[in-house]
Amino acid sequence: MRAALYHRVSTSDQNEQAGRLELEKAARRMGAEIVAVISETGSGSRNDRPGLQRVLKLARSGEIDAVLVWKLDRWGRSSLDLLTNIGHLQRAGVAFHAVSQGITLLPEGDALTKLQLTFLSGVAEFERELIVDRTKLGLANAKANGVVLGRPRADRPTYRQVRRLRSKGLSWAEVAAELGCTVWIARDVAGCSGNGKRKTA
Repeated sequence: MRAALYHRVSTSDQNEQAGRLELEKAARRMGAEIVAVISETGSGSRNDRPGLQRVLKLARSGEIDAVLVWKLDRWGRSSLDLLTNIGHLQRAGVAFHAVSQGITLLPEGDALTKLQLTFLSGVAEFERELIVDRTKLGLANAKANGVVLGRPRADRPTYRQVRRLRSKGLSWAEVAAELGCTVWIARDVAGCSGNGKRKTA
């Protein structure tokens, strides 16, 4: 059996090397020949991860017989993406193994295994939604406490400042550099009257 090991790590709390070693041990226990070890760091919410796409390409080209991952959520957080990607493996005749959870899904997998996979992928998606909800709550609390979110906005110069520099013959780029704003903002301000109202023809 030719196997590809796929290990996705988050940006903070997981050790890539330790995860790979565990997958290699599992492959040896199964008597599999490891033909590819693919690791990547990134969000499981994205289904266009290069490493994931490489595994699917190996499956479609008939170069592997099995894919080993540590847990379902390493393969994908969305139940739709998870089941779709495993469907690609099944159509290519490739088995899927989530080794730490004891899940094996063969191309001709039985009904019980498919039911278990569907249930666990739903749990993984639920966990992701909880993370999203906690993130939104944290941002809302930060905003309520006066924390400014996002990129800081540049101070907008006054009409008088822009006109004074322009009257000295400075170009729009020079005016923007002098006032610490963009050319667009400088031109926009200059298009207003001194009281801030837009001039009309």
